[in-house]
Amino acid sequence: MAGLQQLRKRLKSIRATSQLAEAMRTAATIKYSRVSRVREEFASYADGSTDMLALLGRFGICRETDKISQKNCLVLFGSNRGLCGGFNAELFRFMDRALALETETPHIISCSRKASAYLRERSFDYEEFILSDVPDYEETHALCERLEKLYSTGAVNRVRLIYQRYRNMLIQEPTDRQILPGPDECRTANPNGILYLPSPAVIGARLALTCLNNEVFAAALDNASGAQAATLMAMRSACDSAAESAAKLETTINRRRQADVTASVIEIASGNLQQGE
Repeated sequence: MAGLQQLRKRLKSIRATSQLAEAMRTAATIKYSRVSRVREEFASYADGSTDMLALLGRFGICRETDKISQKNCLVLFGSNRGLCGGFNAELFRFMDRALALETETPHIISCSRKASAYLRERSFDYEEFILSDVPDYEETHALCERLEKLYSTGAVNRVRLIYQRYRNMLIQEPTDRQILPGPDECRTANPNGILYLPSPAVIGARLALTCLNNEVFAAALDNASGAQAATLMAMRSACDSAAESAAKLETTINRRRQADVTASVIEIASGNLQQGE
């Protein structure tokens, strides 16, 4: 049985863990509020960009060659830190299933530190475009320029985003979203009969990269919201568990101390009785 001193050391350790979890929960709450506000404000603009790309048929991003590789580009998101429950583990299992369906080894781009660690463990070749915990538009713009380069030069056939779609504080859904189609899927028709001036091709060429960036930025915000929500919930659970463990340990310490005091009183009383005899 652990002594009183060991119990006090354990209680001190639990309290330190609780303070750390509380600090991480506070940081996650602040980041979650920031990224959620941006995501909500950007949502309608991102939807408009998606509709615009659908109308233009995405032919604004043109191929520079007829020699097109059959491998795809997979952009893997995730979180930069752990301690966020099953957020990363669930996403990486989803990635495992996506990789198993690939006929050729894909070109992989990592957008988080945990994603890079996952890819290194499995000895995959990959590029890094690490996004911050609260991504901004400039970060995703650099990523989109690279994706546009890979697609237009024919280095990849399709570009897909693998990320956690934010549903609510408790639910994030692993998602495989294709943002650049294969050449046979690019529409050049205008089925809605919309009049474009000077032409759909010119407008598409100017808007395609911007709309693509908006789609990637929206996905990054979705993933970041999910990561911070998962961290917040995990740290809240850790704080509650630590508080419960500390309360139980304090009760045990108090009972042990009371038992020691009672034993000392009994010993003193027994000694006095023996001296009186």
